[in-house]
Amino acid sequence: MSKELSITFVTNNKEKITDIRLMLGNTVTLNFVSDIELLEIQSLSVEEVVISKAKQAYEILGEPVAVSDSGLEITCLKNFPGALVKFTNEAIGQDGLLKLLEGKVNRQAYFVAAIAYCYSKDDVVSFVERDEGTIAEKQRGIGWHFDKIFIPKGETLTWAEIGRKNKNIHSAFRRALTGMSEYVRKKNS
Repeated sequence: MSKELSITFVTNNKEKITDIRLMLGNTVTLNFVSDIELLEIQSLSVEEVVISKAKQAYEILGEPVAVSDSGLEITCLKNFPGALVKFTNEAIGQDGLLKLLEGKVNRQAYFVAAIAYCYSKDDVVSFVERDEGTIAEKQRGIGWHFDKIFIPKGETLTWAEIGRKNKNIHSAFRRALTGMSEYVRKKNS
């Protein structure tokens, strides 16, 4: 008889909590902690940011914990805004980002999803996945953050137009989440 897998996530993002519950379904017991503050290092690297946050969360909670983060890397902007999407969204928003891209032919971009799982202060593993795409000429659809301007490769619609449910079927976040849960399951078996 295998022991039931339990994963604790630190997040206060209600949409992310909903997505994690839908994606992992009944495969694990999920616990969410949203009442702790984690300092976010200033880095374009989503992986660096998520590893730092996972280590902090472990130190605060004293138990194995998962933390996720995401970013948007725009090739012609030297991967800006990267992990700084929240700050970019607050400072200039999608319209400001589109303004930075005016006249640019190369609008290649990558949505980056990263999840770090920290077992101890010295044992942290990260799962990073990317979705390739382009940045639209204008905002389209109803969505949050950069979903209104990111068009995944092979599509003509933005993620906001595709819709959250369909986006999450094969998204980088889903792949990172699946990789993390499979790793934790193997490590705990």
